[in-house]
Amino acid sequence: MTVAEIRGKISETGSNLSERMEDLLTSDIFGCLRYVPSEKALLPFLRTAVSFKGKTLFINDQIAAVHCTFWPWLTSPGCIPCEPDVVIGIETEGHLIHIVGIEAKYHSDISSQEDERIEPNDQLARELDNLNKTSPTTFRWGSGLVVVSCNLMYVTQDMSMPRDAIARSLDEFTRKRKIEGDIFWTSWRFLPLILEKSLTNESDPQHRAVIEDMLSLLLRKGLTMFGGVEPCTECFRLANFDFYRHRPTSYHWPAICKVSEIPWDYKYKGVTPD
Repeated sequence: MTVAEIRGKISETGSNLSERMEDLLTSDIFGCLRYVPSEKALLPFLRTAVSFKGKTLFINDQIAAVHCTFWPWLTSPGCIPCEPDVVIGIETEGHLIHIVGIEAKYHSDISSQEDERIEPNDQLARELDNLNKTSPTTFRWGSGLVVVSCNLMYVTQDMSMPRDAIARSLDEFTRKRKIEGDIFWTSWRFLPLILEKSLTNESDPQHRAVIEDMLSLLLRKGLTMFGGVEPCTECFRLANFDFYRHRPTSYHWPAICKVSEIPWDYKYKGVTPD
């Protein structure tokens, strides 16, 4: 059973197959990431994210706990409600917490665009707007936690950042809220390499099984980066290799035959006018 089914995201009816597919992918991957030590998969994946303004996602290594809430319905005051796919809370020592909201796409695009309302309505702008006004108690992670950072991460299958889409979201957010915003991005395609690296030194059989399942799913969906050209295992054998070792001191070209002149003449054979 996946988290997507528990949360009612996978229904037996309905026509929006692409959204159901990405909900299932999100559920399978982020659901599995909860069962693997965070430093082996989740944190390395989050750290692949780069913001529109070129920042990297920084999270302290001293992890005390990882909180995870799937498809929370956010209704912050003065904001249009939204439902990010996952909100992760990385709790570090001293009761500090980093909040990372995740909007994951597979085949579909951003589901809502800017409209005439005074509040941001573009999907990413709306989620960024709500996240800025949330707290750990919003997700029932406990009280007494101090928010160190709160960021929105956009996950797609692109090989490079979809800058146009993110720029539109940030433009609406900045114009309507009169404050600068930033959105992080990463690709599903960055995760397989992280999982492969984790498998090389993973001895726990249960952790290995979860990592292998995630890796198999991503490979089956073709969510990998270009792996390069296969190394050449064979070589050509030249019949006269010595020819390529010695540099000639002079070159001799065959004589070119002289073209013989062909006699010709011109004669008008048209009709003589009267």
